[in-house]
Amino acid sequence: MSADFKSHVLLRDEKGFLGIPFKRLLLAAVGGGLVYTLVRLASAEMALPVGVVTGLALLILTGLRGGLPLWQRLVYRGRWLLLAAAAIHPTSPAARLAAAIHLPADLFTLDAALTFAPAQTEAILDLQEWTLFASPVEADHDDGLTFVAAPLEDV
Repeated sequence: MSADFKSHVLLRDEKGFLGIPFKRLLLAAVGGGLVYTLVRLASAEMALPVGVVTGLALLILTGLRGGLPLWQRLVYRGRWLLLAAAAIHPTSPAARLAAAIHLPADLFTLDAALTFAPAQTEAILDLQEWTLFASPVEADHDDGLTFVAAPLEDV
């Protein structure tokens, strides 16, 4: 017998219609309505088709897969294609476009020495001459826990 666990147990999935969350439906409707209103100012006969297409596009582009919406996956895919083209052909227009948007072509190559390098150790906190007490009341006495550099000599 096995149990299926959700990886996002604190996130509540609220379904709106046909398995689509209500927030996505609301975003698509409001976005389509806004575009409809703006296009109607310029062209009344094109407003309804453009508004409907915009609403459907918003509904499709906000669909999640693997935790990322489709629009974000498309942006990452385009960025990768631009980096690949710039790395393979450094004098191409894609390389010039990548340089123009500050996307260095050396991001395309992975250096294992840097990627799998051990973590840098931070400076060790020096607790010498600090005195710790179990409660604030004991701060009036000098018999707390003290950190020293070397063991004390017997007096």
